[in-house]
Amino acid sequence: MIRLDMKGFRISKGQVRSVRGQATLSFVLLVGGIIVEVAIAGALIAFFLSGAGLGDRLSARAYNAAQTGIRDAELKIARNKEFCGTCSFPIQYSFPVGSDSVVVNVTRVDDSVNNAYLYTFTSTGTSASRQRKFVAVLAADKATGSVQLKSNQEQSVQ
Repeated sequence: MIRLDMKGFRISKGQVRSVRGQATLSFVLLVGGIIVEVAIAGALIAFFLSGAGLGDRLSARAYNAAQTGIRDAELKIARNKEFCGTCSFPIQYSFPVGSDSVVVNVTRVDDSVNNAYLYTFTSTGTSASRQRKFVAVLAADKATGSVQLKSNQEQSVQ
């Protein structure tokens, strides 16, 4: 059997095998390229999804740190209704919460009608790149020393 190419020339058995090998090589490279492309796309998707989960975790940690700041300020007022009688308001202090941090700003207004102090706490919790901010208002009765939380709301961080 004689094989001819497209132009009518004879093709030997060795030449037929080399043409088949060239086609196989092209096919293997094409399939390999598609597999590598799918693997890279999958890795990028996994990276971005894990990053989104990390952001949520950091935000939750910042939330807890900010709430810890509010609770700390409440405890300080419950222990001493004058909080810092000789200090000038506003007062700012900070402390670590695990690997996170919180900054608390305290202001006080004298409510002479109700014979109480009105404290406003602004607590900003920070966890890596995320921040959460809460503002709470606390009333401390001057006569009895009882404290009552009036409000605790989250605010946007500028």
